[in-house]
Amino acid sequence: MLSRMTAAAAGSAALGLLLVAGLVDRVDAAGPDEAPLAVVRIAAVSGSVMPQDFRAGIQKGFFKKHGLDIKITELATGTNNITAAVQGSADIAYADIFAGLSSIKNGFDIGLVAPHNGAGPYQFLLVRQDSERRAFKDLPGATIALGAPPQFKAITSAVLASQGVDPKTVKFTIVPDQTTFGAVLQSRQADVISTSSAVNAYQWLNQYKLHAIGDSDKAKFELTKDSPIAGWWSTSAWFAANKPVAIRFRDALRETIRWYATLSDEERAAFVKEQTKIDLVALDKQTPGVLAAATVYFGFGKPVDLARLRDWIRTGNEYANVPTGVDLDKHIFETSLN
Repeated sequence: MLSRMTAAAAGSAALGLLLVAGLVDRVDAAGPDEAPLAVVRIAAVSGSVMPQDFRAGIQKGFFKKHGLDIKITELATGTNNITAAVQGSADIAYADIFAGLSSIKNGFDIGLVAPHNGAGPYQFLLVRQDSERRAFKDLPGATIALGAPPQFKAITSAVLASQGVDPKTVKFTIVPDQTTFGAVLQSRQADVISTSSAVNAYQWLNQYKLHAIGDSDKAKFELTKDSPIAGWWSTSAWFAANKPVAIRFRDALRETIRWYATLSDEERAAFVKEQTKIDLVALDKQTPGVLAAATVYFGFGKPVDLARLRDWIRTGNEYANVPTGVDLDKHIFETSLN
């Protein structure tokens, strides 16, 4: 009887040692001095709408390096993302500047944790191949499909005005899911589609054999003048309670932006393909120049200049009724300013 008890005790001790050894192995793998990762719940749009660098940076390990475990919920628009943060189902939300300001004007107590991207250099106005609208002068009276964020109306209106077309002479219609633009145009639900996404534009040009109106290069118009147009927002309450996490998020994002800026066109195209299923390398063989145009990078990895931001807000107010009376000193959090 004694021998059986001794054997059982020995077995239990051995099992305990194995469990402890396994636990030590797991702790060592994470680093003996490392704190547990802080979970950050993110609300974001799809990789076909926002820059691909964010998900690439998570995959590369930059956020984990800064002690963050990023959990993404994918929603349709920046406004949806902000609502998720306000309702408590997300901590930080990706949205354009104008959506953030409009939310603040509507009573949401939120602020910008970190800028993410400036404006891309292109704005594509696309029509069907059989359309009679072949140039800017043909656009008065047209129905132009846009994404939901007001920045798209502001950018498209500014481009139209720069080409002598009064934005008031066209009709804008909102299509929340920007990935469907090509089909919307092909099915004649709109006369024109307007998009800043070179990735999507070239996909539709190839798939639906569309025609591009005018010069797509909007960089020369200097619409944003070195201001971010989108970034990451949280409630003021979350920021106050989680400021160290917000700082780590900003630092990981900036490191991601610096890294992504060093990648070749082909390396960026690999992330585009992974996140959107669009093969830019293959498209470039059919339409030379696609690869270079669709991988131009416009990450905004530096502090916000409030004077430049106010310029961009004035553009939004002129063309898309974006509110101008928001207290930026309160709602652009310090993590965005330093």
